[in-house]
Amino acid sequence: MKQQRGSAMIEFAGSLILLSVMFAGIFEMGYSFYTYAELVAAVRAGARFAALQPRAEASDPAVAKAVRNLVVYGDPAPPDRMKPLVPGLTTESVELINSPDASTVLLHGFELDALFMKVKLDGRPTVTFPVSAGGAQ
Repeated sequence: MKQQRGSAMIEFAGSLILLSVMFAGIFEMGYSFYTYAELVAAVRAGARFAALQPRAEASDPAVAKAVRNLVVYGDPAPPDRMKPLVPGLTTESVELINSPDASTVLLHGFELDALFMKVKLDGRPTVTFPVSAGGAQ
């Protein structure tokens, strides 16, 4: 009888380790997908904002700064000490490319810091919006 209790304890310890590793992996993947979705939404908002600007003002440094702030903080003119939408994201990681017919926003040099690993997102996510009729003026 005592040997059976000892075996159950060893089996429980082994399965607990396996389940812990499995749950940690599920959490890691879920967090990574959630954070990437947040980044895609932020980059999309920045590209849309840039595409809505008149093309004469699109190359203005103030517009580029507003786009970077919108991507990082969710606000074109954030208050001081506002936290970024995604930890570790800075305005230096956001690149804006304006052409006469579209605006593209992408991230470069950003690493997603998950629980056990870092995922390098160089050039991703990238969103391009065509210039709207109001922005072409």
